[in-house]
Amino acid sequence: MNAWLHLLKKEFRLGLTAFLVPIITYLVLTGVAAYIGSRNGFSWEAVVGVSIFAIGLQVFYVLYYLLNSLQVERKKLHLWIHTPMPGYGLLSAKIAAGLISMIMTLLLTGVTLMVAVHQSPTISEQVKMVQLADMSLLGGIHLILFAVSLAVLFIFFWIVFLLFNRNLGSFVSFLSTFVLFIGTTSVYNWFKESIVYEKLTSWGEIQFSGIAESVSIEASMESGTEVITEVGTFSLFAGAYLFETVVALILFFAACWMLDHKVEV
Repeated sequence: MNAWLHLLKKEFRLGLTAFLVPIITYLVLTGVAAYIGSRNGFSWEAVVGVSIFAIGLQVFYVLYYLLNSLQVERKKLHLWIHTPMPGYGLLSAKIAAGLISMIMTLLLTGVTLMVAVHQSPTISEQVKMVQLADMSLLGGIHLILFAVSLAVLFIFFWIVFLLFNRNLGSFVSFLSTFVLFIGTTSVYNWFKESIVYEKLTSWGEIQFSGIAESVSIEASMESGTEVITEVGTFSLFAGAYLFETVVALILFFAACWMLDHKVEV
C-alpha cells in the first residue's frame, strides 16, 4: 500500500501541469466572459455559460490526464513498465491521480456555476437551487463514470498498441489498433441495440421526478436573458450501470494482464 501511495504521489507530480492548465484556462476565460458580459448586462449569465461548457468537457478529463502522463513518461516508459509492481497497481495509480484531479477541477467549476446561478436574478427566478443541486449531483456522478470508462477504454487499447508494437512498426501498430477499436466498438454498439442487451440491463428501475431535464439560456443585448427549463420524470436502470461496470473491469484487468505478461518495451 505504501508503494502504491508513493507511486500515486509521483503521478501527481507528473500531472501537475495537466492539472493546472485547465484551471488557469477556465479562470481566464471566466474573467474574460464576465468582463464582456458586464458591458452588455449579463455578466453572471456569461459565467454560467462558460462554467457549463467547462463542466461538459470534463468527460474527457481523465483521458487527457492519462495522455499527458504517458507523454511525460514516454522516454522512461521501459522503466515504468518494469517497475516491481503488478500492472493493476501501475494503471490504477494513473487513473486515481487523474480522477482526483478531475474531482478537484469539477468542484471549482461546479461551485462557480452555482454561485453564478444564484447571483443571476433571471436564472435564479427560473431554476431553483434545489433543482440545480440535484442536477449537479446527478450530472457530476455521470461525468465521473463516463470519464473513468473512457480512461479504461483508452488504457486497454494503448496496451494493445504496445503489444502490436513488439513486432510491428509504430505506424502499422497504430493503424491496427485503430481498426480493432473501430471494429470492437461497432460490434458493441450493435449488441447494445439487441434484445439480449435489453434483457440484461432493463432491471432495477430508478425513477427521478421534479428534476430539470434541460435548461436553455439565451442572452442578448436587445431582449436580455431568457431562461427556459423543462421539468419531468425519467428513469435509470441499475442493470445498465452494473453491466457497464463489469465491462470496464474486464477491460481494465485484461489490460493489466497484458501489461504483466505480454508487453515489453
